[in-house]
Amino acid sequence: MNGQPETAVFVDLENIYIGFRHQYGRDLTADELVEKARSFGGVKFINVYADFSELTYPEHFKLDLDNEGVQAINVPKDRDREGRPTKNKIDMRMAVDVLRTLAFRKEITRYVLLTGDKIFLDVVNLARNDFGKEVIICGLEGTVAQVLKDVAVYVPFNADTAIDERLEKFIKLFDRLERELLEGTYHYIGWKLVIDKLMEQPDFSFTTWAEARDFFERLKRDGRIVLKYYPGESREIEGYRLDRRNPLVRKVLGLEPKPIEPTPLSLSDLPNERPL
Repeated sequence: MNGQPETAVFVDLENIYIGFRHQYGRDLTADELVEKARSFGGVKFINVYADFSELTYPEHFKLDLDNEGVQAINVPKDRDREGRPTKNKIDMRMAVDVLRTLAFRKEITRYVLLTGDKIFLDVVNLARNDFGKEVIICGLEGTVAQVLKDVAVYVPFNADTAIDERLEKFIKLFDRLERELLEGTYHYIGWKLVIDKLMEQPDFSFTTWAEARDFFERLKRDGRIVLKYYPGESREIEGYRLDRRNPLVRKVLGLEPKPIEPTPLSLSDLPNERPL
């Protein structure tokens, strides 16, 4: 493949996903994860390991990975009688698959591990010293054990800056809409108005209303923790407000660290009000 080594990528999703959320204040998208994995070149397969039943991940995340041709491997955790996790089997399953690949896929010469857990130190040393493989560790700054950095090539997992810039612009726009429009009469903003306002913003460069709508739909799905959703009786009256407890929202707007927003009223509390 153009002189590139044949590469296998193994992803400890819990390690990457939670670290990403803490560092960037938003959820990692499946597209970002797959794009990062494929960026190493010569990729023959990508395995992503997680307990996908956990609320940590959006319901659509595994499906998005499947649609990208990625092996999304569900590894349920052991749980006690109250349903609390007691044992994480992801590390073991991932390590076993790396060893299996070393044994049976001789053509794979580069191993990329998206994790920061030092439990993989022996696996890394085995792949490098006994099998002569190139090993790359990719993880979030502050979450990768130093011993892994010392024995393998380390590549930081950085956010897609285009997504963050786009989200920052959207947060500022929505904040301005709330301050201009929510003056006691309305408690949330309708989705059609949001798209109309997006069309008016030259920074977003939307040429059609449908293009702006698609952007908003993707943002709701991939940046879901940025907005609060107010369900209505039909799609026509979906309403939204900024989630001002979200770290990214607070950072962009320069808010104090502690949550200051009261619990929002439900639609049942607002029988005579409709979104803009």
